[in-house]
Amino acid sequence: MAMVGAIAYFVVSLMTWYQVDLSKISVGAKFAAQYAKQADLATSANAWEPWGITSDLVMLVVIVGSIAIAIMLIVRGARSIGIAAGLLAIGAIGTLQVLLHILSGPQPTDLVDVQPIAWLGALSTLLIMVGGYLSFDYAQHGTPQQPASPAAAPSKPAERREPSHQPSRRGVWDDADFE
Repeated sequence: MAMVGAIAYFVVSLMTWYQVDLSKISVGAKFAAQYAKQADLATSANAWEPWGITSDLVMLVVIVGSIAIAIMLIVRGARSIGIAAGLLAIGAIGTLQVLLHILSGPQPTDLVDVQPIAWLGALSTLLIMVGGYLSFDYAQHGTPQQPASPAAAPSKPAERREPSHQPSRRGVWDDADFE
């Protein structure tokens, strides 16, 4: 899930996220549009262009890191809590960055329109974060146990067990700890 989100984030980040609307200029809109066309000035930008090198490095770390960590989870096994926590953190950082970029917009914000494709970028980083959360949850708890069907169990009166005073499974609590 996180790997798909990272690949989608990369693809979406290359599309147009911001568009300059020169018609919003109150005086000289036609002149500004003609000048931008003649001078070959950009009136649109993708996710990599308007924010600078620091933002670009964070985006690169989110994309490459998500793919690399997802591969490590596949190779090492999904029971690595530290690796899954790293994937969750990278997804959260990517989601916060994209939301900040969408909500603040590049300057001057009154002339720049955020395109709907930018929200797909937010959705893809959210997919990375959800994949990290699910990996983290699986690493902690494993797959959920299916309850035994009532027909398969012999009918016996329920026995009352005394609580065990020994810690269970490395500090992870389950229902047996509370009986």
